[in-house]
Amino acid sequence: MGVERDQQANAARHELAHLLRTWWKDDPKKITQESLARQITERGVKISQEMLSRYLKQSRPALARPDVITAMHQVLGRPPEELTAALGLHARANARAVLPAESSPEGPPSPKDAPAAAQATSLTDRPRLTTDTAAPAQGAAPAQGGAPVPGGAPVQEPVNAPVNAPVEAPADRRRRWPWAAAALAAVVAGIVVLTAAMTDRDDDASAKGGPPSPTASPFFPGPPSPSPSTVKCWKKSCYGVDPKYATCREDAATYYTGNGHGVLVELRFSPSCQAAWAKMTGTTQGDVVRITNNAGDTRHYTQQWGHDAHSSMVEALNPDTAKACASTSRGRVCATTPADPTPTPTPAPSGS
Repeated sequence: MGVERDQQANAARHELAHLLRTWWKDDPKKITQESLARQITERGVKISQEMLSRYLKQSRPALARPDVITAMHQVLGRPPEELTAALGLHARANARAVLPAESSPEGPPSPKDAPAAAQATSLTDRPRLTTDTAAPAQGAAPAQGGAPVPGGAPVQEPVNAPVNAPVEAPADRRRRWPWAAAALAAVVAGIVVLTAAMTDRDDDASAKGGPPSPTASPFFPGPPSPSPSTVKCWKKSCYGVDPKYATCREDAATYYTGNGHGVLVELRFSPSCQAAWAKMTGTTQGDVVRITNNAGDTRHYTQQWGHDAHSSMVEALNPDTAKACASTSRGRVCATTPADPTPTPTPAPSGS
């Protein structure tokens, strides 16, 4: 019986929404929902355009309040029998307890609209009402907890209704754990940030000349670090390659130097690779070393720790087609003084 009653109430609610929508659509003045809501409010029945739209929805409409139905009927000038039909549909739709999702956010009807609301409201439209008792005879005094309704028949409140086991509506279940989605999103965001931070640290270590971290990501391990002198490149293919891990370091030599502010800058060049890079010594965290060729290609590295660092490589046909500089908090230094180009191979783990 409960399922059948719910189906009938749901059908009545949809039929009521269709009727109210027909009132609005058939209005010769083609009034908008916003204007209709304003004119209803001017009659002392508070309603917003958003709530009115929910009453007129074709799918899953909210159950319109009786005072709104009456005021809407007056504003749109509908025949009297249509108001009777609408209030009757409201009573049928209220044959079961109204779920929170279908309740109006604008609160109960005002006291002056209580008679109309009572006329159209079912006797079962009460919180935590689990049983209906037979109404006493006409004119009898209301029982304890009873409330009179039109016609003299009181409504009997349940005397020992359980207060700790209310019926849980689907909307309550959806709102039970509102923080769950936010917590999941925070965990995912934390994983993304941590992975990006570990990747950035490995990029810095590679550009400085240090081996990448063995734990590039706590979740997705990266490829194994290349062993020294395993990368072979030439000209443009050397762009961005760390010389410590390239064959270029084997015949590398310093062709230009620069001193200033306690900093030594070197322009390193490999004839076999036709590539150049910059190295600085006597520097501190935050200092920048940069190599630039005549074509405008440039690579730089910002020092993270220690007292020396080097950049990755750019193409250079000869040492004169590139320039090495260091920018420090004490000033800028460039390698402009020719040096003895005796090959000085880069030591394998930390030199360049």
